[in-house]
Formats: sequence, C-alpha cells, structure tokens
Amino acid sequence: MIAITDIRSLQRFLLLFTFLILLIKNHVNCGRADWTIEKDASFWREQARISINEALNRRENTKIAKNVIMFLGDGMGVSTVTAGRIRKGQVNGQLGEDLLTEMEQFSHLGLSKTYNIDHQTPDSAATATAYLCGVKAQLGTIGVDGRAKRTNCTSSLGANVTSILDWAQQLGKKVGIVTTARITHATPAAAYSHVPERNWEAYDNTNFGATQTEQGCTDIAHQLVLRSPPIDLLFGGGRRFFFPRSTPDIENSTLFNSRTDNKSLIDEYWKGHFIWNRTEMNKIELGSSRPIFGLFERDHLQYETDRLSKGNDEPSLTEMTRFAIEHLLKTNQGFFLLIEGGRIDHGHHETRARYALDEYVQFDTAIGEAKKLLTEKGVLDETLLVVTADHSHVFSFGAYAARGSNILGFGSLEQLNVSDVDQLPINIITYGNGPNFPSPRNASYLSTLDTNSTSYLSPAALPMRAETHGGEDVPVYAHGPWSHLFIGTMEQHTIAHKMAYAACWGDYVNRAGCSENPASSSTTSPNTSTTSSNNHANSSNQFQFIQTFILLFFYFYIFTVTKN
Repeated sequence: MIAITDIRSLQRFLLLFTFLILLIKNHVNCGRADWTIEKDASFWREQARISINEALNRRENTKIAKNVIMFLGDGMGVSTVTAGRIRKGQVNGQLGEDLLTEMEQFSHLGLSKTYNIDHQTPDSAATATAYLCGVKAQLGTIGVDGRAKRTNCTSSLGANVTSILDWAQQLGKKVGIVTTARITHATPAAAYSHVPERNWEAYDNTNFGATQTEQGCTDIAHQLVLRSPPIDLLFGGGRRFFFPRSTPDIENSTLFNSRTDNKSLIDEYWKGHFIWNRTEMNKIELGSSRPIFGLFERDHLQYETDRLSKGNDEPSLTEMTRFAIEHLLKTNQGFFLLIEGGRIDHGHHETRARYALDEYVQFDTAIGEAKKLLTEKGVLDETLLVVTADHSHVFSFGAYAARGSNILGFGSLEQLNVSDVDQLPINIITYGNGPNFPSPRNASYLSTLDTNSTSYLSPAALPMRAETHGGEDVPVYAHGPWSHLFIGTMEQHTIAHKMAYAACWGDYVNRAGCSENPASSSTTSPNTSTTSSNNHANSSNQFQFIQTFILLFFYFYIFTVTKN
C-alpha cells in the first residue's frame, strides 16, 4: 500500500487521479466535452503513439468478401464529413471537433475523382453509373456508357452496361437497395436501369411518354418491376411513379400519383411483398424467399429532422439498414447491399445546413448499426464495407470559430465575434452559390435569425435558385476484405471493380484466389489474420488503456515513495 503522509502528496494523488479519469474517458468515449486534458503536451504525444501503433499493427485482409455493403452519402464531400462530425458530437453534448465518427473508424481511406466524361462538376446519375457499373458516362445518363447522349433515346440503344447488382445475382447472391430518396432516383436507378435521362422516372407525359416509348425506351420505374430476377429487397420513397395518376396516394388521399399510362406497376408486375410503413416492415419474416418492396413515402422520404418531430410510421435509415442486413444474412448466400443517405444532397441544394448535417448524422449512425450487427453475427471480417459519396457541394465552414462553437451558428473570429469589415457577426457555414443571395447584412436582420432552424437558409456568394454540386474529390472509406485496395486517389469507376475483385464477382470471378474456399481464403497466417478495424481499434484501445494505467500507477508510486 502507498502511504500518503502529507497534504502535498494527497494533492499530487488527486491531480494524477483526475488526469487518469479524464484519460480513461477520452479512450472510451472518443469525444470530449471540454479540452482541459488537451493542454498538456503528453496528451498529444500519447495520442500520436496510439495512432502509430494502430497503423503498425494493421494487417491486410485478403479473404474473399462473402458480403459487400456500399454506403453512399449523396453530396457528402470532405467539408460535409467534417461539419457532420462536429454536428454529431454537439448533438451528444460534446465539443464535436475531436469526435471519431463511424466511417472514420474504417481501416483504409482514399479519394475519388468524380468528374463525368463531359462535365468537370458531376451529377448523381453519371457518378452512380461510375461506382456501380464501373464506367464513366455523360452527365444525366444512367446505366449506359459514354455513347449515350442526354435525353436522346436512340443514342442509348445498345449502350447499356451492367452493374455490380447484376454481377452478384449472376452468382446466386442476394441483392438489396435502401435509400432515403425515391427508389427511382439517380443513385439507386443506376443499379438496375438504363436511360439517357435521369428524369425518366415514370411515364408521366412530362419527362417521358409516347415518343420515348416508340423509340424503344422504358421509364425507370417500369424497368425496376420488369427486372428478372427481381431485386430481393427495395426500401425507399417514390410511390407516385408506380401507380396511375387517377388514383390517390395510399397514405394521403388528397395527393395523387403520377403515371399517365394507366398502369399500376405494383399490381400488374410485382410478385413479392409490397409495404408502405414501418409497422408492415416489422411484420415480415426475416429471410423470407419472396422479394420485398417498401415504398415509405409518395416522394422522397422525410428529412430525418422532420421524421423525428412528426412521429409517423416511417422507418429511419438506421432501422431500414438493420432490417435489410438481418434479412439478407438469413439467406446465408452472400449479398450486395446499397445503402444511400440520399437527402444530405437535398439539404445542401436548399442551403438548409441543419437538414444536410442531420442527414449526415443519421447516415453515420446507420453505418455504426451495420458494424454492430455484423459483429454480433460474426461476419464483419468477411464483409467488405465501402463508404463514399457521388460528389461534393459548394459548402464550406470556417470564420475562425472558437472550439466547440455551434456549427450552425456564428464564428468568433478569434473572440472578436464580428467581421473586421462591417463589424457584424459572420456565419460559420456558407455556400458558394444558392438561393439566399444576397444575404442581408444588417444588425436587425441578423438578430432575428435562428440558425438552428430547418427553415434557415445559409448565406450564398453567388445567386442560384438551388445550390450546385462541387467538383472536388470525395472520400472513400473502406473496411474488410481487400479494403487496402481503396487507398490513394482513384478514378470513381474503379470502386465498382474493386468491390467486385474483393468478392470474385463479374470480371473477377476467375481471378487468382477465387477458387479457394471463402471460409479459409485468407493469405495471412492465423497469428496475423486481420480482424475488423473496429475490433482492432477496440482491442488496441483496451491494450493502450491498460498500459497507460500501469505506467501512471507506477509513476505515481515512484513519485510518492521518493518524496516520502
């Protein structure tokens, strides 16, 4: 036992104990409510040492990926990831800047070049064609190669390209799509349809009609229900594109559907379950052989912020993600699952930063739920997880905001709290263009703003009815079998090929190593076989915590004994 013989020793003991508690809290929670512990240089040296050790202990996982899950944050550029990280921490009562989000815990990171073959700044259609079909294409086109010209039906005939869903189904794998956007929207549509115009979501006589049909084209919704074999699980919005304009929406009888060809695609073509709310979703038997089609809104799903406040029977992205993974795992056949946080993009287009960042938080939470579930089922190590975006936005934040400043509010400008030009507050978040132009700059206006409101529009530098995409590279996070392929700066279309390579699908079905038993196909020895980045991080953190505790206890003991 250590004898504490005087008040000075007791003070030293309490100081060291406090430091230890703060250190433990940091290791466990990875998110701080204050930065007191950061003042000591030893804190940063220890953080660096842990980071280096984790990198040194990382091993490549070269198993065949039995399952592949792609998480697509629509419009999730690097600035959105950073601001979203801060928002997520602050929602949980933390400073936010030091939080480590779920996607940031993945073992490998790269950057994706998002340009379309004809545009410097891309759209969601051609980018989805790139990362799902493995070829770059012209802006506004879906599931076709570069020969197809936007809106030109005849140019697209013979230009179809297959997607990773096709490659998986060819080998008997299960496939699914989960999105918070319309199921016929650009991102999910690239998985199953082929059109030279992304707005051909339905036969509506506005975007698509008799002319395109006579030329040999089919609208996206119709292509989806005609697909054979069908997609095993489909969750999203967009009911109106599957039912006749003459019929009211199933949830809201005051609103009507969109199809003008008098077809009810669900009634005429769909041979599986059809559901439209969370209650019905939860009644379905997991692993059922019948395909499942869930359309939970007439149009896009609600923004997560609104869904929570209205409390209706619409599932969250996290709930849909958990159901989809549990359902597909029940089949034990291996699967490909696309999960899209589709409304990050929409919030940015409206310059409603609260919407965009809360959508990011829910998207990251869904990723965490997936990792947790795969770990519980013991299959995380044989599942390739890829998180990326189709494109970025002209979204930025800065203004020298003080640590822990409300990310949705005003910057401190090094505690001056006002612009050095007009002496008025400066917004942390701004957009390069958008509808709030010119944003008023007067004290009476600024004093009325509620920047936390979903109706608040962030200021924009240039006038646009809707804010535009950004052209910079976007992040690619990867974990699991062959995740080390996703490092460095890569062309966006290579993402589809790298996922297929990891799983031995498509062009890579006969690559070296694909004939091996997936259960024993790791080229690493039992002593160095990789585990998930999350498990590794946990075990590494536990080891570092124990080591730190022993060292601190030892230093305290020596210090106390020598003083006594």
